[in-house]
This record gives sequence, structure tokens and C-alpha cells, in this order.
Amino acid sequence: MLHENTRLRNSLTGLLALTAIAATPAMAEEIEISNYGVGTNGMPYAVALGAGYFTEFGLDITGIRSSPGGAPTIRNLLAGDLSYGEAGLTAALAAIRGGADIKIIATTCNTVAEIGWVVMPDSPIQKIQDMKGAKLGYTNPNSTTQALALMLIEAAGFKSDDLETIPTGGFGPGLAALEHGQLDVAPIVEPLFSKNPGKYRLLTWAPDVLPPLVDVLGITTDRAIAARPDFLKNMLLARQKAVKLMTENPAEAAKHVAGPYKMTAEVAEKIIRQLQRPTGPDKVRYWSEGAIYLVSMKNLADAQRLLGKDYSNMDWDAIINTSFLPTDQLNKY
Repeated sequence: MLHENTRLRNSLTGLLALTAIAATPAMAEEIEISNYGVGTNGMPYAVALGAGYFTEFGLDITGIRSSPGGAPTIRNLLAGDLSYGEAGLTAALAAIRGGADIKIIATTCNTVAEIGWVVMPDSPIQKIQDMKGAKLGYTNPNSTTQALALMLIEAAGFKSDDLETIPTGGFGPGLAALEHGQLDVAPIVEPLFSKNPGKYRLLTWAPDVLPPLVDVLGITTDRAIAARPDFLKNMLLARQKAVKLMTENPAEAAKHVAGPYKMTAEVAEKIIRQLQRPTGPDKVRYWSEGAIYLVSMKNLADAQRLLGKDYSNMDWDAIINTSFLPTDQLNKY
């Protein structure tokens, strides 16, 4: 009888231990999103956090780190214990060429729809074909906005020396230069445009005159791929659900965006509706549900030739891992 009680006690102890393991909550952690709280690319994560989608898919995300660009995001991803981040393609390609164990696991923004060009309200420039001889701004040398400025000149039917392109050091300084007559055309980015209604006149949004160009990507490390496949799958599922809400119910999604992005829900809704309108021949939306849009990736890589960089020999199959995509996002493009 004593042996039977001992066996029963041991069985109960084992059962309780297993139950405790099953009930253990997901590991609390952070993710790293370039320009979160500032750039529109990160808005789906604000929705996923605010609407409880991370929790729904078993993720205990306690915070979203923001870094000022793709390179810092990648450095932090590699140096820390983070498993997921979002960064620009050119930063990812540069890191991979430098030997970083980075893999692209999702296209998170299909286009650069958040970027456009503006003029002052009384400017005689009404369309991009009126820009000949104008002073066109971009943020910094070798930046995406410099490549886009050169592509804009080509799209307008001009040669590069038909306009004067001028680095300004950022979007804000560029707009200040526009206001003081030092530029004729300046790049602008959401949410800056919507936060200043009527101050500038929109000349064009990038997707309306340029081919699809991937904005940012979901990335991870080889270490995380081996150790945390379920986390990566659930991260992309939570983000996909957030993007679906943004597409189907912008007003509801905007409530979750407003706080982290320090804007009213009305402005957030306006931005979401603007960016999620389908553009280009493939009728894609700005925020992707994850599908690898290789055409837009190659377009942006090819655009780097305008800056003297050659990514024509990239082995895309070697740097893309689609194992973690939601099943309805596989082989979409």
C-alpha cells in the first residue's frame, strides 16, 4: 500500500509539473522596428499590440523598440537577444553582403507609398513634367530619397542634369528650405503631410509615378530560425491580422495607432486609407500581409544603380525564407 501511495504521489507530482509547463506564459520580449512611432511602416505593430493580436497568437510582446533606420535595427537584432525586426531592403542587403546571418522572411510594405513630393501652394509647378530647371530636394546622399529623386526625374522624361538635386539633411529641413524658396520641390513623408493640412501642395505620391518599390521587410537571424520557428510564424500571423483590420476597418485600426504615433485617430484613419489604396499594375497595397513581392524588391535593388551600387548578382533564394509566412501568403506574386 505504501508503494502504491508513493507511485500515486509521484504520478501526481509529474502531472502537476507538466501542467505548470503547459501553463507557463510566452517569454516576455521586445521586437525592433525601424522608425516605430514615426514611420508609417510600423503602424501594424501598434495595431497588433493595441488590439491584443500578439497575445491571441501566444506572443508576450512587452515593447516595440524603435531605431532611426535599417542599419541600427540590424545591428541591434544581431547583437541582442531579439528574434524579429523590420528594416529597409538596402540595409538588409548591405548587412548580408557583409556576412551577417540575416534572412528576409516577409515583405511588410510593398511600396514607398508614404513618400511623395510637394510644392508650395502658389508654385507654378502643377505636374512632374513642369519640373525642368527646378531645384529638387532629397534627404541625404545615398539615401532612398536620393534614388527616388533620380527615378522621379526619369519618370518625368528629363535627364539628371535638367534639374538641380540638393541634399537637405532630412524631411523637416527640406520642407523648411521649400518654405524659404531654396527648393522648388521637396520630398515629404507620412504622417508629416497629413499633420500639416494645406501647408504644402502635393505634386505626386511615389507609387503614382514610379514602379512598386519595397519599403521594409520582416527579418530575422539564422539563430532565431533554428531556435524559434513558432515565434516567427505567430509574429507574422499577428501582423497579418493587424493589416487585415487596417484594410477592412481603418477607423477601428486608427484607434490603436493614434497613441503610439502621437496623432488623432482622425489623422491616423486618413493615413491608413491613403496608404492602403491599391496602386500599380499589381494593384498592391502599402502594408503587405507578408507575401514576398520579389518584383518590388528587385526594383529597389536595381534603383541603387543610380547611386553607384550594384545588387544585380544577389542570390535571392539564399536570403529569403518563406517558411514562416501565413499559408495564404505563399506564392502570391
